[in-house]
Amino acid sequence: MIVELIKNLQKEIGIFLIAMVVAVILIGGSRLYWQTVLEEKQLAESQLFEEKEKYRVALDRKKQLEKFGNKYKQLAKNGIVGDEQRINWIDELEKTTQQKKIPYVKYKIDKQKILKEPELAGAYPGIDIFQSTMTLNMELLHEGDLYTVINHLQTKAKGLFDISQCTLRRNNRSAENVLETKTDKNFSAQCELNWFTMKQQSADSLAYSNNENE
Repeated sequence: MIVELIKNLQKEIGIFLIAMVVAVILIGGSRLYWQTVLEEKQLAESQLFEEKEKYRVALDRKKQLEKFGNKYKQLAKNGIVGDEQRINWIDELEKTTQQKKIPYVKYKIDKQKILKEPELAGAYPGIDIFQSTMTLNMELLHEGDLYTVINHLQTKAKGLFDISQCTLRRNNRSAENVLETKTDKNFSAQCELNWFTMKQQSADSLAYSNNENE
């Protein structure tokens, strides 16, 4: 009887088995499909993150370029980047001596030279730093005139300088104070100012630097 029952249900069993096979195939296909979709989603998210990161880096670089570009323009405007501004230095020196009635000023500016110090090369790669030494010999009414001249150059002249050495001495020893003297040249001063300018490193200076390092 069981055999007979199985024979009667043979068609239904076949359909059931086929349905099971189809279900297994569909489940496997669905898992493969969703796995593919998940991988594509992860890939898309990764690509989106990379694009966002590229955009962020590009934006940061743009801001840095703008920042350094503005600084470069300001340095060039102030005469620190580019050619030395010795004509401007002389003009401002003569201007302050005339305005402040400085009795006597004699100046000399040595030929510009490039600085070849390892510390500078490490701190400013790709940049040449030049130095121009200005020597000032002055006769002054009082000590404050020296500060007036230096301060005027510092605030008005185009460029950057430091004072390598400066001496000030009183000329008149006979009078007890400056007000009793009969000359406007009560003090003598001699100073050396080092003016600095920067330029992009040239091929010649780069070759020289490489030879020095070898």
